[in-house]
Amino acid sequence: MYREKDYNRDKAGKSRGKAKVVKTQSVFDDPAATKKGMPPNPRRKAKRAEPFGERDEGRSGSRPAFSFAEDEKPALRRKGGKKKWWIIFGIALLLAGFWFYTMGGLNSHPLPKDDASLGISAGSEFGVINIALFGVDARDNGDAGRSDAMMIVSADVFSGDLKMISLLRDSKVPVEGHGETKLNHAYAYGGPELAVKTINQVFHTDIREFATVNFNQLSDIVDAVGGVTLDVSEAEREQINALIDEQFPGSPHLEGSGNVVLDGNQAISYSRIRKIDSDNARSDRQQEVLNGIFASVKTMHVWEYPRFIHKFSAAVDTSVSSLDVFRLLPMIFHDFEPERFTVPDIQYETDLKGYKDSDGLWYWHYNLDRAADRIHGIIYGD
Repeated sequence: MYREKDYNRDKAGKSRGKAKVVKTQSVFDDPAATKKGMPPNPRRKAKRAEPFGERDEGRSGSRPAFSFAEDEKPALRRKGGKKKWWIIFGIALLLAGFWFYTMGGLNSHPLPKDDASLGISAGSEFGVINIALFGVDARDNGDAGRSDAMMIVSADVFSGDLKMISLLRDSKVPVEGHGETKLNHAYAYGGPELAVKTINQVFHTDIREFATVNFNQLSDIVDAVGGVTLDVSEAEREQINALIDEQFPGSPHLEGSGNVVLDGNQAISYSRIRKIDSDNARSDRQQEVLNGIFASVKTMHVWEYPRFIHKFSAAVDTSVSSLDVFRLLPMIFHDFEPERFTVPDIQYETDLKGYKDSDGLWYWHYNLDRAADRIHGIIYGD
């Protein structure tokens, strides 16, 4: 291509007999020229090209290497940064919603943190969490504050081992400020604080957390996991139906015995049976219900967990924080079978005797120190 000024100059030279055509680079050689053959506006081109760097001549056949102009970089970074923060905010909002739905109904009841207030004199082992579990039966107004069921639930977060130790409520023990009385009276006298302190003092344990479940609320938890599968005898089935008529009129009866699925009201009625055998057997049934809940949770789909945790947190009064609940939750993925124990147990507390004392109340009498040694061995394996 020829520039116009060169053409005019050469035309003038030709008229003098000195015509010479010189080929030079032209803006028409620019591939950015318009389809009509007209060059682009130089100003527009310069403005558009301003943010970009020059062609990298160091690499043969390479694509142009561009760099942003210094005055453009902050604006681009601000735009990308704003998008990033919106994404983070959205994720945080979703997590907060999940947290509020699952744990928003948790009834928090913190315990003192110092050993003296909790009656702790024994050492603890890292990774082992001991929780006092109290079952309160609200059917009778007189017994509303007494813990009819008491367990030490010991969880090893590393191995996934879970142990449940039932403490018989009629055990005669010293309760601070109230002399010797039934173990379950400690809860009535001073709530979970005094109950935890009494267990620690009597059995030399290091319990720092508790959870209290009302039996009626436990029914909702059973229903939330789809029921529990238990081995029920015919005599137990009859007692279950009798208790249902008494406590849950209109609720479905249990139609069969053997290996059957119990709904919430049926499971709670099962855990209350005591007329056909003993208080020890009643504790065993309570453990069976808890074990059935654990087994049902392990068969649930992951997306069913939020609903279960929501139901569970609303039915429990506990000192365990919501963070601790989530820390313990992975244990359900372990293929474990909780080990179950009862204190006192005639096989181990060989001096066990039960009778009415001078105050007219019926008690279990046994050596508390030897029982404490057995509990320590159960929890820590020594």
